[in-house]
Amino acid sequence: MPKAKQTSLRADFAVDAGEGGGAVLRPKGNWIVTHIEGLGERLRQALKPYETLTVDASQLEALDTAGAYVLRNALNERLQGEIFTGQENFARLYGIVGSHAVPISQYARENPEPTKLWLHPFYFGLVKLGKLATRFKTGFMAQSVFMGHIIAQLMMSVAKPGSLRWAALVNVMQRAGIEAIPIVLMTSIFIGGVLGFIGVLQLNQFGSGIFAIDMVAMFALREFAPLVTAVLLAGRSASAFAAEVGAMKMNQEIDAMRVMGIDPYEALIIPRLIALVFMSTFITFLSTLGMLFGGMLAIWSTLGAGPSTFLQRVQDYVPFYNFFVGIVRPPFFAATIAIVGCWQGMQVKDDVLSLGRQVTTAVVQSIFLVFMLDALFAILFNGFTM
Repeated sequence: MPKAKQTSLRADFAVDAGEGGGAVLRPKGNWIVTHIEGLGERLRQALKPYETLTVDASQLEALDTAGAYVLRNALNERLQGEIFTGQENFARLYGIVGSHAVPISQYARENPEPTKLWLHPFYFGLVKLGKLATRFKTGFMAQSVFMGHIIAQLMMSVAKPGSLRWAALVNVMQRAGIEAIPIVLMTSIFIGGVLGFIGVLQLNQFGSGIFAIDMVAMFALREFAPLVTAVLLAGRSASAFAAEVGAMKMNQEIDAMRVMGIDPYEALIIPRLIALVFMSTFITFLSTLGMLFGGMLAIWSTLGAGPSTFLQRVQDYVPFYNFFVGIVRPPFFAATIAIVGCWQGMQVKDDVLSLGRQVTTAVVQSIFLVFMLDALFAILFNGFTM
């Protein structure tokens, strides 16, 4: 037995022009969501020339909320009389859609289009500036609260040393400090060697190659050793702190700690901050020795000035305050790195993309702040002449 042929009436319409700028709209077919693709724009263009509209829905087969909204939006308050005479279901559906729809005229009044194109870049810049200021204000307030909590917790740790998590502190000192020594030493030796080769290459032109020892020693003691150590710690520790704290935040472990009455600042942030501050000075000292050793090897291989000459000249011509100028910086650098890393970790949301974004931000921000602090220290110690 052959199957009955199934017909699918697409949504369509006809417009008959009337008198006095009016027209009659005759919707046809199935005005449902699967059949109205592109219908709205065609309907608006067809009805645009007419001031008043009447509707004859006798040929309308089916209607859903999507079709009713298209019809409601196209009529645009120009309807005259009733639409669905004797079609109560269609009339009720149209009324429900109309009660929740926003008239186009009202939308145009609430959202006027800019009239002057040359104002668009200026307006766009103001909007961006306003959003940036709002975001800066919100971030500044949140970071102020974060810093206040850290300072209060540090004061409590000083008042009650027993409250400090010593096991976590020693663990972080090993991971962020002891395990960072090999990479810091190797990098410092290479940089010291580069400084020695460049110093000899330039100063030999004036017959003063021996002064390369003074240059390497002063740069290593005063600037490069603290800065190189801080940058390497920022790459290792800031990213590690942000990833560790962020993973706990993402897995709701920090919320669980608060429920159990454990302060996350006391358990997570303070041990990392204190451990990195303590270890940074020791690592910077080793970095200084490594940089001097690399410079000594470079100068020895090019000038023939052996270790005894190098050490004697450093002792005679490089004042001790250069070492002091360099060694006072690491605790400030380390505190900045630890705070930025933990802060970015606390900002992680519930997805892995947020974790990766905050880890990257932690490294970039910490390195930027380290360079900024180094510039401030250079200005502060400008009176300590070489």
